[in-house]
Parts: sequence; C-alpha cells; structure tokens
Amino acid sequence: MPEIRKHIDKSIERTGREYREVHEWIDDPGRKKERHDVTRMLEFGGMFREKYGDESVQEYVAHLHDDLKGKFNHLVEDAAKTGEMLFDRQMTSLREQMGQAGFEKHGEAVKAALENSVSGLIVELKRLTRETLSYFGVKGSSTDNFGVRDADVEVLRKAGVVEEDIVHCRKVAHKAVEIARRTGQQLDMDLVVRGALFHDLGKSKTHAIEHGKLGAELGKQLGLPTAINDIMEKHIRGGLTESEAVELGLPVKDYRLKSLEERIIIYADRLVDIITDGVVEKESQAEERFEEILTQNIKYGKNDLTLQRYLGYHREIQSLVG
Repeated sequence: MPEIRKHIDKSIERTGREYREVHEWIDDPGRKKERHDVTRMLEFGGMFREKYGDESVQEYVAHLHDDLKGKFNHLVEDAAKTGEMLFDRQMTSLREQMGQAGFEKHGEAVKAALENSVSGLIVELKRLTRETLSYFGVKGSSTDNFGVRDADVEVLRKAGVVEEDIVHCRKVAHKAVEIARRTGQQLDMDLVVRGALFHDLGKSKTHAIEHGKLGAELGKQLGLPTAINDIMEKHIRGGLTESEAVELGLPVKDYRLKSLEERIIIYADRLVDIITDGVVEKESQAEERFEEILTQNIKYGKNDLTLQRYLGYHREIQSLVG
C-alpha cells in the first residue's frame, strides 16, 4: 500500500483526484508483472478510458513512467552497493598480498585509485541510465550529474543573472565537482557545487569588482548558507588580503581562502575562463598549461600577488589529483 499511496498522491497533485482504482488495479499483487507490460498499453489504456475517462489513461501512463524511473534508480543504487562490496573485498585481498608494512606504505594510494575507479563506474552508469530514461521520455531528476539543482539555477535566473553568466556558473560548478572528485579528499561536495554555482550571483547587479560583495549581500537576503555567501565575497582575485581590499576600495577584511573547497572553486573558475576563451584546444590543456597561460596573460594573472595565489592553488590541487 505505501507504493500505491505515492501514486495516489501524485495523481492528486496532477489532477485533484486519487484515481485509486487505476493504481490498485495496476499494482494488484497477483498480477502486477502482467499489468506493467508496456506491450499491452493500448489494451489497458482503452479499458481505463471506457471506465474512467481520458484523464485516467494519462494517470495509467504516469504510473508506468514513475515505476520505470524507480526501477532504474534502484539499479544504480544496487550497483553502487555492489561496487562498495567489491571495493572492500579488493582492499582485504591487497592487504593480505602486500603485508601490513607494504599496505601501510602504499595502501592509501591504492585505496584512492580504487575509490576513483568505482566512483567513475557509478558516474558512467548514472549517465547511461539518464540517457536511456530520456530516450523513452522518462523525466530525469531535479539535479544534473554533477549535483547542480534546477531550483538553484532558477534562483540565479530570478535574481537577474543573465543566461550567459548562468552558463558560466554551471560550467564552474561542473569543473569544481570534477576536480573535487579527482582529489580523493573528504570534501563538502554540496558546498563545492553550490558555492561554485552561486559564486557570480552578484553579477545580477554589476560585473564590476564589487559583484563579490553584492553577491554575498544578496545571498544573505535569499537565505543562502554563510559558507556559500563567503565564497561569493572571497572569490574576487582569488582571495584578497586586507591591504589589497583597501587598494581596491572594498570593505577592509581578510578575504583569504581557508578551505580546500574554496580553493577548488576559485581554481575551477580560472580554468573555465581559459577554456571558454578558447586559449586551449583541449580542456585538459587548461590544467597542463595553467602556469604558462597565467604568467604570460595579465587577463588571467591580473598582478603578481594574484598570480602567485592562483599558482599556489594550482600546485596544491594538482599535487592531490596527480
């Protein structure tokens, strides 16, 4: 009955009616498999139309739609559990093969490699699942594969951020999540994705250097977490010192980045600029040539203090992903 209740509640949201008879008929325990047979949709749909009207046919199709989506989601969850089980078995086997001393020396590197491998497989399975469901017209979730929420994108849009800047924010969020995953570190991934997505919220007001400060103020008004508002304020020039803030006419405070999550977001922002501007032919070259590009192009390096900050973030993060 709990599963039927979910279908009934959705029918009420869509139509104002329960269509209980439709959902109970489809999910009859003794004939559930037969009644979910998509090759009989015309037959069953015609039956519902005669008994309950055209709208009932839509609710019948919606029921199958939601069940199909649920089955695929369970498949991904089961695969993730299997991956974790195989990971644990492999780590146990490696510990036995390498001995305690060898495992203590190389174990963390092996563990990180295995975790990245399993994580990559799950990400790919999610992508294939999403594409398969989309092919059959099944709507996806309200977040994309990197965790960017449709609702958050809508917040940017309603705040007045133009589409070009929203595209940039989404790209920075994707790049930040990608890099964060590659580091193998225990990170606040919600902060990474949302901090990156909202970092340019202030561009709804201005594209001048004050957009960081204005974004943080607007974020506070919108009820966004303090950590996200801090990223908006601190991302200008990669994290200013108090003396730099004075020179730029910003509120005097320490804007330096204190967490790895913050540094990954700022690094991703610079990488996306390089990629979007077409400075490199391949996306991977933005990281490979980062020092060269920033050193030779004032647009990205700004000045010596900013340049050294960005190079520091690059070296730190590359030491983790490399």
